Amino acid sequence: MLLPLIVLAAAGRSTEPPKVQTHTCPDGLTVLVVENHSVPLVTVEITAKNGSMTEPPEYNGLSHLYEHMFFKANKVLSSQEAWMARAHELGLEWNGTTNTERVNYFFTTTKDHLADTMKFMHDAIVYPLFDQKELERERVVVTGELDRNEASPFYHLFHAVEQRVWWKYPSRKDPLGLRATVLKTTRAQMETIKNRYYVPNNSALVVTGDVSADEIFAEADKLYTDWARGADPFVKFPLVTHPPIQKTEAVVVQQPVRVIDGQMVWHGPSTVGPSVPDTYAADAFSAAIALPSSRFQKALVDSGACISAGLSWYTQMNTGPITASFEATPEKIDTCIKAIRAELAKMTADYVTQDDLTRGAHELEVQVVQERERPSELAHTLTFWWTSAGLDYYLHYVDNLYKVTPADVARYVATYITGKPFVMGVMVSPEMAKKNGLDSAHFQKLVTEAP
Repeated sequence: MLLPLIVLAAAGRSTEPPKVQTHTCPDGLTVLVVENHSVPLVTVEITAKNGSMTEPPEYNGLSHLYEHMFFKANKVLSSQEAWMARAHELGLEWNGTTNTERVNYFFTTTKDHLADTMKFMHDAIVYPLFDQKELERERVVVTGELDRNEASPFYHLFHAVEQRVWWKYPSRKDPLGLRATVLKTTRAQMETIKNRYYVPNNSALVVTGDVSADEIFAEADKLYTDWARGADPFVKFPLVTHPPIQKTEAVVVQQPVRVIDGQMVWHGPSTVGPSVPDTYAADAFSAAIALPSSRFQKALVDSGACISAGLSWYTQMNTGPITASFEATPEKIDTCIKAIRAELAKMTADYVTQDDLTRGAHELEVQVVQERERPSELAHTLTFWWTSAGLDYYLHYVDNLYKVTPADVARYVATYITGKPFVMGVMVSPEMAKKNGLDSAHFQKLVTEAP
């Protein structure tokens, strides 16, 4: 069954990008619309270029807290009870997320409530009240999320590695934030965030589903006349430049686990600037070597060295991390780590073929198309790409994946991985550490020896 798939993909993209209609309101607000008339549902979503990337320690976690305060009282609906009652009248499903480079808030409902939902979104983004009592309640809710994350062993592994990978500005990569900072948040800080980042020229309104683009554009122009354009926040408050990892080091986290999980992390490319071509190589290569038939999987998993292994890059404009993740038994953890390092050293121009990369590109194309099956999911996809890469990057993403060559992959690996310092985190149980001598010194030796 693979042959027809390969032949189909060999010519490049087999699907068209979604028809995203765009408009810019007089105040600078970007409006993106994708019409889908298959069912009478609509999603109204708004996003801002904000998140932990804008947060020094004294603000770390406040973008996340702002997310919670978004679904609270505003000038039009002056209490939480009134807000909730109106949301139920409109039949809304709602939520929001906070990441390193994006905050987004969305409402999904039936088509007949579109106009009222547009107004509901407007009031929430333009006129939040940040009621003191609600703020005090939500500070506890947000720290409760920290509690739940800290209950997961994987949080401790991820956090320990992140603190070293982004060693100078760790808060800029930590959307959950600092407990102490969240607990002492003031209304004045919420207002500062709003006035700095929640301005129309730093935001996008995305509407998907059973809608008319022309009607949405006209409604947005009318609704948002009272949202004042602000200064470009990234001129006065530019993003930090993360300095390189200074040295290769290993960190051991002890948690009650039965197998050993680990990751090696490097600084990777960005979706802006001269490293953009490397981002496509990173994704196509990761998809190609994730295939069960790949040379990478055969050497690391089929051989029995590791239970699982993968290599990925995270799409970011402010330095995306490259992560080699792995899982192994205590008896084979040394074998697994050595095998990964040996395999990374072999990643030259002949490590993958053009057919391998074509398969990888096709895998990613399928994922991109699947994201469009549900208009509500597509809205989330568009806000992620708009904030962290740009709409043009997203619309030409699949085409550029198919252009990646083995030489591009070799350049990407040589630029960001081969011979470059990295941080390796390993999560073991206390029993494993004691029985097998799996301490920091043990793993430090493994990562500093020549592969």
